[in-house]
Amino acid sequence: MQFICRFTLWAMLLSIGTFSAEIGAEPIQLPESFPSAMSFKRVEGVKKGKELDKVMEELLPYPVIQVSGFSLRSLEIRARWPKKTIIIQRAYGGGNKDLPKVWPGHFLYKTGSLLSKNITPNDNVISVKEQGRIARNQASVNQQNKQWPLYLTIYALDDTGKPDWSKTEEIVLEAVGKAGLTVKRGQRDTKPLAFQAGKAVVAGHMMFWTGQRQLNFSLHCPKGGPENLTAAEWYVREIDKLVRSLKADGVEFDVSRWNWGQPVNNSMDTNNDLVADYGYIDGVNSFGLGGQVFFRELRKLMGPDKLIQADSYIRGWHYVNGVQFESFPAANDFDRFSEDFTLLRLWSENAEALPRYSYPFTKTPTATFTNARLANGGSTDFRFRIGLAAAVMVGVPHPFTNLDNIDFEPDNPSIGGDNKAKKKTVGNFNWDEYHGGDLNQWQWLGKPIAAAHQELSDIDNKDLLAQSGGWRWIVKNGFAAKQNEAAGVFSAQVQSTPGNTFPNDLPFGVRLEPKSGGIKSLKPGNEYTLEFEARGDDTWNYLGQSFDRVPRMIKISGAITTAKSNHSLSVLADSIWRPYRISFTADGSSVPTPVFGVSEQIGKTEIRNIKLFAGGAERWSREFENGLVLLNMTNTPWRTSVRKNYYKRLKGKQAPEVNNGQAIESEVIVPARDALFLVRRR
Repeated sequence: MQFICRFTLWAMLLSIGTFSAEIGAEPIQLPESFPSAMSFKRVEGVKKGKELDKVMEELLPYPVIQVSGFSLRSLEIRARWPKKTIIIQRAYGGGNKDLPKVWPGHFLYKTGSLLSKNITPNDNVISVKEQGRIARNQASVNQQNKQWPLYLTIYALDDTGKPDWSKTEEIVLEAVGKAGLTVKRGQRDTKPLAFQAGKAVVAGHMMFWTGQRQLNFSLHCPKGGPENLTAAEWYVREIDKLVRSLKADGVEFDVSRWNWGQPVNNSMDTNNDLVADYGYIDGVNSFGLGGQVFFRELRKLMGPDKLIQADSYIRGWHYVNGVQFESFPAANDFDRFSEDFTLLRLWSENAEALPRYSYPFTKTPTATFTNARLANGGSTDFRFRIGLAAAVMVGVPHPFTNLDNIDFEPDNPSIGGDNKAKKKTVGNFNWDEYHGGDLNQWQWLGKPIAAAHQELSDIDNKDLLAQSGGWRWIVKNGFAAKQNEAAGVFSAQVQSTPGNTFPNDLPFGVRLEPKSGGIKSLKPGNEYTLEFEARGDDTWNYLGQSFDRVPRMIKISGAITTAKSNHSLSVLADSIWRPYRISFTADGSSVPTPVFGVSEQIGKTEIRNIKLFAGGAERWSREFENGLVLLNMTNTPWRTSVRKNYYKRLKGKQAPEVNNGQAIESEVIVPARDALFLVRRR
C-alpha cells in the first residue's frame, strides 16, 4: 500500500507540472542580511489543523525553507509566502518505492555472476558461478530482508556477451546454501523466465539508503527505455517536472557522491562487464563524471533561475549553485574544520550558477536541545555557534537539526540517517544567535560591511620544512606517471592506475614527499598549518564527451589527528594556481609529514611553495552593520582587539556564560574552538 500511495503522489504531481512552469521565473535572491536561518523539513508529518497552523507561523522569519521532495506542504508555503525560497530534497539518482517504472538498464548494479545452471520459470533455487558476489552468508541475507526485501535482477546476455535488457526478471533472495540461491521469482511486476547457464547474469543493486536503488549515472550507462535515454537524461525529466509541480525554487540532492563511500561491500560495476570497477574505468571516475551529465541536462531543463544543489561529495563548478555540507564540519569531526571550511569557501567562490549557494549544515547534539555534555560537563552549544559563524563568514543561510548522538556519517548508512539509534529532532530551533537574544530581531546583524578576514596571529614565522632536503615523487607498482621538477614546481602526469582498486587506495599511488622523510617530531596535541600552492587538470575528454571546471583531488597525509584514525585531509585543485592553508593537530606519530597524493584519477597535478608552520590559521572575523562575528577554530584562546566601546555580547537565555550582555571595551577573548556574536551598542 505504501508503494502505491507514493507512486500515485508522484504521478499526481507530474500531471499538474505543466500548470506551474512560470513559477520561479525571476532570479532567486538569497537574503542579504544576517544571520539567515534556514528551516529544514519542519513541515514533514505535521497534521492539518492547529498543529500545522502553529508550525506555519514558526516559518515566518525563515527566508529559506527546505521540504521533502514529496511534500505538498510546499504548495501551502508558496501560497502563504510567495517570496520565500523553497527547496525540495530528493535522492541523487535513487529511488525504489517512489519512482515511475525504471528501464532495467538504467539501474546501477553490483558486480554480478553468471548462472552456472539453466533455470526454468518454475525453479526457485538457482546456481551462480561466484555465489559470494551475491551474498556473503545467510546472516547477511536475513539482516537485509529485515529492512527491505533483498532484490536481485536476472538479465540475459546477447550473442556478443552484452546485457539484453529486454529479457530481465526481478527476484528476492531468501537463502544461500550449497544447493544455490533460494529465491522468490517474478517480483516487482516481472514474470518468471527461462535463462541459460553462461548466458545470463544475477546481480544485486547498488543502494545507499534501505530500499533506494541507485540509477547508473556513469558515462558507461546504456541508453534505453521509451525515449532511448541514459539514466541521467531520463531522471532529469522526472526531477524537472517534480520541482515545477511543487512550485519550488530548486532542489537539493541528498547522498550525492563522487564515488561510493563504502566500497568494500559495494563492488560497483558501471559497465556491466562482471568486473568490479568501483566507478573507475581507464583511470577515470566514470561514475563521478557522469554526474556532470545529470547536472548539465538538469540545468538545460530548469534554466538559470532555479537552484541546483547537492551534497559536498560531488564535483564540478559549472552547473550547480553549490553544495550542502551535512554535519559540518566533516561529519562532526571538528579536527577537520580547516579542510571543510576551505572546501566551503572554494565552492562559494567558484560555483558558476548564480546565486552561489553552499552552506554548512549543523547537524549535531547540543546542550540546549539534547543536554549533550562534554566529558567534563561542559556545554556543547559551541558546535552550533561554529556552524552559524562559518555560514555568516561566507554569507549564506544556516540550517540546524538536532541529533542525540554525534557519531553520524552522511556517507555511511550503517551509522547514518537510517540507523534507528541515531535519532534526529526535526524542528525550528530558535537559537539566541538567530534572533539576537533579547533583541528578538531576526537577521539582527544586518548586511556585511566587508568580506571575512583571516587573522594569522597564532602562526609562527619559522618554516619547519626549510631544511627538509627537497622533495621526491614516489610511484607505486601498478601506477604509471611522468614526474618533473622545474623552477620549484613539482608536477606529476598520472598516466594509468591499477584497475579494480578501492577508490580510497588510489590517491597515494603517486605521491610527493620530502626526501628526508619529512617532519617526524611534531608535538602531539599541538597545532600546525600547512601552506602550499597547487593546480591540476580540470578538463576531461572521455568517451566522446568533454567536461571542464571539474577539479581533481589532492590528498594530504601525515601525523594528523582526526576523529577517524588514519584519515587523510584533502583539497580540490583546478587549472588556476591557488594558495591553500590547512591547519591540523598532530597525533604524535612518527610517519612522514606532509605527503601529497595526486593519483585519485589520471591527469596532471602541480604543487609549489610548500611550507609548514607551528600554530593554527583558522581565526576569522566579519563585521556587519549591527555587529561583529568572531570565529576561533585554533586550539588556543584568541585575544583580539575590537572597536573601542562599540560592542557588547548578546544577552540570551540559552548560554548565559557566553551571551551575558556584557559590554566590551577594546578586547575580547574568543575561547578555543568557539565563536562569539557581538552586537553594536545602541
